[in-house]
Amino acid sequence: MLLQRISHCFKYASVLFNKAYQKQLLSTASNLNLTEIREQLSQFQGGHVDLSYRGDNGCIAVISLLHSGRMNALTGSMCVSLYDIIRQLSTSEEHKAVVVRGLQGHFCAGADLNMLKKMADPANGERFSYFMQETLCSLRHLPTPIYAAVQGNVLGAGAELLVACDFVIASPQTNIQFVQGRMGIVPGLAGAVHLVEKVGYHKALDILLMEKGMDANTALSKGLVDYLLPPPGELSDDILLDLSLEVIEARLKGLAPQVIRGLKSVAINSHRLSYSEAVTHERNVFKSLWGAESNLQAFRSNIKHKKK
Repeated sequence: MLLQRISHCFKYASVLFNKAYQKQLLSTASNLNLTEIREQLSQFQGGHVDLSYRGDNGCIAVISLLHSGRMNALTGSMCVSLYDIIRQLSTSEEHKAVVVRGLQGHFCAGADLNMLKKMADPANGERFSYFMQETLCSLRHLPTPIYAAVQGNVLGAGAELLVACDFVIASPQTNIQFVQGRMGIVPGLAGAVHLVEKVGYHKALDILLMEKGMDANTALSKGLVDYLLPPPGELSDDILLDLSLEVIEARLKGLAPQVIRGLKSVAINSHRLSYSEAVTHERNVFKSLWGAESNLQAFRSNIKHKKK
């Protein structure tokens, strides 16, 4: 019941934000139809995107990208699967966090070039951009924290997927590059917007202008990576995930699921809503948690004054 109240607050705030977002989007995309674009993208087969659950009691959802031999480059069918999984997670109340990862040593090398070459005109570019903006903005607004667990290449659209996540956990063997400028375009999947939100305008522009990719240490210094895993060398997919789960579970330890969702909601909406709307939303989330079992338990155990 409490999770439902938190979800209601989150959804209400999302509605307020989406009114402005959709109004702007529809003003330039009135002729675009997600169903039609979905059908078009589904024609470009290859690779797959899977959803599984890990952690204590399966409380962490894991989205895995796999396109063998292509460094997990996103085909149209993979984009559709990613959209569907994100929609599924947006209504789920069973997880505390989401991890996005790539398999076989790479995160994602961007969109599949074979597909892009067949869509290389402005109309199709707009359609692809519209569909993936819907996908990655929905990922950004999932009600729980989103972690990208990365190593290997993170290029182009893969970098845009990266910055749609709240946090980035990286192996030292990571190469991140927004290659869009070198391809004669700009980010089109909301990547520039999310990059500026993450690192600020000046660092974001510097990253977009870079000729070469960044290693994990450079990305950490620029604020693009949040957690750098210590072991040197390439990690197996399982070890990378296990180490990432350790980071996530340590961060979320002791926090009830409804509190995690509440914290994500007040944080992400603090700069998406107007000042008065954000303050009102924070008060509503506070009200929904005040006096709930996790709050009363904290009072009873005097947790505020316990020494760590």
